[in-house]
Amino acid sequence: MVAFVFGQTAFAANVAVTNVTLIPCVDSGQVFVQCDVSWDASWRASWTESGTWTNWDAAWLFVKYRTSSTGAWNHASLSTHAGEYTSPAGSAISVGLSTNSGGTNFGCGVFLYRSNEGSGSWTNTGVKLRWRYADDGVANTARVDVSVHAIEMVYVPQGSFYVGDGTAANIAGQFCSNTTGTVAFQITNENYTITLGGGAAGSLGNNNASGMWTADDFNNATPNTLPAAFPKGYNAFYCMKYEISEGQWVSFFNMLADNTQKTNRDVTSNVNGGKNNDGVVFRNTVAWTTGDATTAAPDRACNYLSWADGVAYADWAGLRPMTEMEFEKACRGPLTPVANEYAWGTTVITDITGFSGTDGSGTETASPANANCNYNNNGILGSVRCGIYATSTSGREASGATYWGVMEMSGNLWERSATVGNTTGRAFAGSLGDGKLNATGDANADYWPGTSASGAGFRGGSWPDTTINLRSSGRGGATVADSSRVSYSGFRAVRQAQ
Repeated sequence: MVAFVFGQTAFAANVAVTNVTLIPCVDSGQVFVQCDVSWDASWRASWTESGTWTNWDAAWLFVKYRTSSTGAWNHASLSTHAGEYTSPAGSAISVGLSTNSGGTNFGCGVFLYRSNEGSGSWTNTGVKLRWRYADDGVANTARVDVSVHAIEMVYVPQGSFYVGDGTAANIAGQFCSNTTGTVAFQITNENYTITLGGGAAGSLGNNNASGMWTADDFNNATPNTLPAAFPKGYNAFYCMKYEISEGQWVSFFNMLADNTQKTNRDVTSNVNGGKNNDGVVFRNTVAWTTGDATTAAPDRACNYLSWADGVAYADWAGLRPMTEMEFEKACRGPLTPVANEYAWGTTVITDITGFSGTDGSGTETASPANANCNYNNNGILGSVRCGIYATSTSGREASGATYWGVMEMSGNLWERSATVGNTTGRAFAGSLGDGKLNATGDANADYWPGTSASGAGFRGGSWPDTTINLRSSGRGGATVADSSRVSYSGFRAVRQAQ
């Protein structure tokens, strides 16, 4: 029997993992890691609007372990079968599979979510995760530290949706149907090849790349091809409900193997930009010199994240980068586009200019009370806490939520995504993180757009931006390959539903 010393981690806004313990398993080389998981504002709902839909939020649960109290943390290989887990009454578990370097599938983590419709604070007592510790080379006699992590995710169902909003003003490379400009393009399938540009019937245009900071490599006259394997957003996927918070980043950072990995992921340095300070810079409070990093505002969205930082986090957590098509689906849902709309589906926007309550406490609210976005350099010089506009009674527009319930997709911090606009971005085929990084702390997943961000870009705008960049379909920066750490950039990861 393995002897365990248990750690536990709250790893997303409002999520708590407690009472981690070991439960014996009858199968040799396996053990149950039992814990309680709870979070606020959980939901599962069904409705009819442009189709019939059911969506929910979920906790993405995964396990880290180490065989020495000062050793490196490793990702635990969980069972591949949902039936080998235990979830409390009223909940369900689905397994997220990944593939190790030897080509063997393993359970990288699980999604825990409501099996019945409901909403509100939700507690799950006695969740059992089956760890195949022998597959990880852990001996029965080993002393092992275990840490269970949870990230709040939102389920985006399978179905058709539109890219582009048909606007005729302030063009910024918006997608459109061939050369029409004012007609959005509908994604009706996942695994099919799309002709980009060229103007032929059925092609996906980009308003001739007008208004883009770095132009796509296709336009009305020059065609290209989007491969069938590129994730287009039609299939169901999970999206992080919030941008990576400072608390999430610090928890990740503090589990890196050594100072080589930490040095390369240190947002407080001046490498690739960075804040170059352990104090508060553009509201980032992360500090690190040696040992563990700290934050004074764990619920605040973490800025100064480069593309390499973000994809390292995604790989370590068993997630992956989103594509810019998935970004638009996560915002708009199945609805017909509204010209110049923001992530909440309208053109109504009110800037946050201050706070009610103690800023950084995790309970502060926005001033004015009807604020639903952080933009335009108007009083808040940096990011705000994740989910700050949402209340128990606020609707989609008031809370700044997307159609499916994802938060802060317009403003606050730019979202980095795999681009449709160049060859490197289009080579992304949706491969998943496996919970492991390379020796320098970079993502080691196959065929991701790389640490240089050469296949990535920006969507959704940020706190210094004007409204033109906050629109769901705005693609001004969609093909900008920026590898730097900047005060207006964060990260949000996804994972396809399996």
